Amino acid sequence: MFSSKIDQIKAKLLLLVGKLIRTKDPSSDLLEPASDNKLKKCLTTLDLISLGVGSCVGTGMYLVSGMVARNVAGPGVVLSFLIAAVASLFSGVCYAEFGVRVPHTTGSAYMYSYVTVGEFIAFVIGWNMISEYMIGTAAGACAISACIDAMSGGCISEAVRNNLGTIIDHTPDIVAAFLTILMTMLLVAGVKKSLLFNNILNTLNLAVWVFIMGAGLFYVDINNWASHGGFLPYGWSGVLSGAATCFYAFIGFDIIATTGEEAKNPKRSIPMAIIISLIIVLTAYITSSMIITLVVPYDQINPESALIEIFQQKGAQKAKFIVAIGALAGLIVSMFGSMFPMPRVVYAMAKDGLIFRSLSRVWPYTGTPVVATCVLGGATAVVAFLMSLNVLVEMMSIGTLMAYTLVSTCVLILRYQPHNTTLVELLPESIRSACPTPSKEVATPIDDSRTTIHTKRTNRIESSDSEDSPALNDLNHLNQIQKSQRPEDLDLLVPNGSVGNSVYGTVDHNSFTRSKISGLFLKILDKVMTRLFPYEWTVSKPATECSGQFVTKIVGVLYLLIITFDLLIVCAMPALESGDITTLLLFSLCVLGIIICLIVIGSQPQTKCDLKFKTPGVPLVPTIAIIVNIYLILKLSILTLIRFTIWMILGLLMYFLYGIKNSSLDFLPQPVIEMKMPESKRQKALEHFQEDFSTAKIIDNTNNVSRSYLSLPLDGTVREVPMNHQSSGKNGNNENSTDAKWESFD
Repeated sequence: MFSSKIDQIKAKLLLLVGKLIRTKDPSSDLLEPASDNKLKKCLTTLDLISLGVGSCVGTGMYLVSGMVARNVAGPGVVLSFLIAAVASLFSGVCYAEFGVRVPHTTGSAYMYSYVTVGEFIAFVIGWNMISEYMIGTAAGACAISACIDAMSGGCISEAVRNNLGTIIDHTPDIVAAFLTILMTMLLVAGVKKSLLFNNILNTLNLAVWVFIMGAGLFYVDINNWASHGGFLPYGWSGVLSGAATCFYAFIGFDIIATTGEEAKNPKRSIPMAIIISLIIVLTAYITSSMIITLVVPYDQINPESALIEIFQQKGAQKAKFIVAIGALAGLIVSMFGSMFPMPRVVYAMAKDGLIFRSLSRVWPYTGTPVVATCVLGGATAVVAFLMSLNVLVEMMSIGTLMAYTLVSTCVLILRYQPHNTTLVELLPESIRSACPTPSKEVATPIDDSRTTIHTKRTNRIESSDSEDSPALNDLNHLNQIQKSQRPEDLDLLVPNGSVGNSVYGTVDHNSFTRSKISGLFLKILDKVMTRLFPYEWTVSKPATECSGQFVTKIVGVLYLLIITFDLLIVCAMPALESGDITTLLLFSLCVLGIIICLIVIGSQPQTKCDLKFKTPGVPLVPTIAIIVNIYLILKLSILTLIRFTIWMILGLLMYFLYGIKNSSLDFLPQPVIEMKMPESKRQKALEHFQEDFSTAKIIDNTNNVSRSYLSLPLDGTVREVPMNHQSSGKNGNNENSTDAKWESFD
């Protein structure tokens, strides 16, 4: 009796864990809404670049550069932006790889984690991304309101204070709320209209930047870098502290990753837009920082409006007015960049059933998630009306940093997993079997007359230079691929009748075609690494299940070392600077441990996958991104962590009371039969199969290909396939017929 209750509890726990870690197949049409309830594909690469640049460049140019130069780094703010850009680029290339791995989806890191890590982690990421975008939009609206109020001499805030009073020592910001409502209406009007507005403001901002560079050259004084403490008045510690602050100015490129469903060619556009936008933003930040610190000594900079005030200090009033217009345009487009992805993340979560499904409704006239946009816009207007700019700024970034960390971790782990596309497949079978995620394995017959075999279609051998290549019909192409395989690789292939979708498993890396850019980069990287290390630095052998699990364990150890390392930097920096032996020893051990883990991971074979873009420098690049992101999370204030906890409590109530019960994955078609069988029967069935189907061997004669490969239906239908074979009885003369039921999963 007691043991049965334990078994029931264990079964319920396994079922709960299975629901928490179940993953989504992004290519499935499961519970897909009608065609008029999808987002329109209308965004080009140029549109995505404009979105990425606009979401970052406003606050960085007009606010962050002057603040860091005045308070933290001096003229060394140029180096601070450069260091922050490198750290941001590491996270950016990880996002770019996932944009290629999981294309044609909206939701950014939410969808990436749903596909690879599991439902619960995806909900946590998505829920925090909603908070980040809402706070970022409200902060942008409050910043624009403060700019308008300053231009009016404070008349607006004074009038509101006299008529409405204050709320918790804060004057209600009517202008910020009104701006948020206007931005909501703009987003509802449609993506192309919104992007037209965004592009106009970006063009205006670009023109003002060119004006700043040209006009500022007339007031440049090189002595400002030589005197007043020199180029690094606060030393390298000031540069590094400034880099931590400057990193937030680069947060915003993930807006590009939320547009996968609306981009015309996401596999190409998303990685290209992320990298190009980061380069453009870095150029704008460095040049504006140089002008600020060369025109005015760093200790005379106004940290609140540095670019505007430097021209006023030089007596150029007309130039000040022009720069003020650019600053206003930059802040507006930055607010737009924070608000644009917010309804798309909500739309993705609502479509998956993790939050209220009514939020996933799309207005067919504009192709925008109108309900999510209006609801979130109204909530953001309330936040902007009630909360001050200082409080909003303190609450930003924790969700975004968590998303960056997760994406970098997934790139680090999945690169070493053979065949696997999700982390769920690395878990024990007892837990994995509780997930309703479709299996990739081919079932073995367990019935003498009928069996259900689950397959997964892939395009592993299609050219990477085309977005949606049609299946190849030339049988000679199949033979060429077979000849290029190593013998050990052929054992891992599961063939079917279609050449375009004929292989699922490990395919030799040489059979893939790469894009010209990635191929050139890899050639240069190979040459550089060969010069630095006089041995073969890449591992040629294929990845295995054992090597993949080994890497996962090492990554767990690496995480412990990274967290300890970052805690020492955040909490024990005075002890490190004073030379405390114990702290220095622990710090050195952490650094040594991280290096050893990287060497061990780097010595393991990576999976051979055909992607248009892959993160270079794995495992080093994702590890640096993880170190930087965790460090910045630990640097956040206690109040931010408290507010994050409250928001997460609300999110957990939403998930466990609604999301876990209404998830789209609950409606997955369950397997007709259990895809397992006793070992004895399995061995007997395999012997029977091998004896009766000895003709199913790989041969070069194209006329016999239809007999060599077992054809699967590729149109998603469920059908019965008759298979006539000779019985394995003693006389061996009886001919029997077996029907196999095939179900094909996308």
